[in-house]
Amino acid sequence: MAPDVITLTQQHQQLLTRLSQLVEDLDPERPESLQRIFGLGLIALTMQVTNKARSEEKDELVEELGELAKEMVEAEQ
Repeated sequence: MAPDVITLTQQHQQLLTRLSQLVEDLDPERPESLQRIFGLGLIALTMQVTNKARSEEKDELVEELGELAKEMVEAEQ
């Protein structure tokens, strides 16, 4: 599947609609908003994997993921 085509489940669409009511600059109809949400999800997943890698003492992976996450956060600002 091409990265620019995402099929959302009804549950995901409901969550996006509710979030758009609570977050002022979130519009589920705008690709920029969906890209932002996707990016935030990647950051959250990276944090989860980083914590697991840290507990398994995989220091090199922790460092690499930390750098990638930092770059993503800086790009979001």
